[in-house]
Amino acid sequence: MTLVGIYYFQSYYVNSMALLSKIFPLFSSGVAVVASSFALRIYWESLESNLSRIWLGFSLGMIFWFIGELGWAIYTMIFGIELPYPSVADVYRLVGYGFLFFAIFTYIKIFRSVISTKVLATASIFILPTSVGIIPPLLLSVRAKASVMNPATLFVGLAYPFLDLILLAQAMLGLLVFTMTGLKGRLGPVWLLINAGIIMNVFGDMLFSYTNLQNTYHNGHPLELFFHLGYLFFILSFYAHTQKL
Repeated sequence: MTLVGIYYFQSYYVNSMALLSKIFPLFSSGVAVVASSFALRIYWESLESNLSRIWLGFSLGMIFWFIGELGWAIYTMIFGIELPYPSVADVYRLVGYGFLFFAIFTYIKIFRSVISTKVLATASIFILPTSVGIIPPLLLSVRAKASVMNPATLFVGLAYPFLDLILLAQAMLGLLVFTMTGLKGRLGPVWLLINAGIIMNVFGDMLFSYTNLQNTYHNGHPLELFFHLGYLFFILSFYAHTQKL
């Protein structure tokens, strides 16, 4: 609620808000790195261990996202580039998705024997409406601006929402595995938090891509709250997992 208040009343401290919006992501992503690394230390055995590989993937994903946030801060605060997009910072963030895909896929693979047609159908019921609500409007915006966009901006602008949705589909499957099967119990809340974190990124990336296309994004834009909440949910999920196993 404090963050919401800070963004809501930012008209009273516009210059300070521009600075705070560059610092907040560094703090939240840094805490996410610490939380995932703490879990990795607890579960680490060897690279042959699925649990070790899973948490190595989560940790590397958070580390690359942190580097991406650091890169954005360097561009804006040191080099004075107001909107460094796309940039090297985006490369690190996109690479981070690969490690998160690996972590969630490896986790779900352990329980593939209990993934039924019913579970897959239920996951589709949740994912398809989300995809239909997000992708077509974004594609229409891209189509309208395609003639004046460079290929890199077009690629990155589409990559984030699509990767978010793929990640969400994986995480939703994990959630259903621990809520609809014989594995019901302790890990359900953990996967609920992971899904919440990814959903926040889905909306954050979608809104960022849209506002960037419309040239209405600025440092301190309220949409940044989605990214802050995303990191918060990831942090809570990593901590909760260490309490469940």
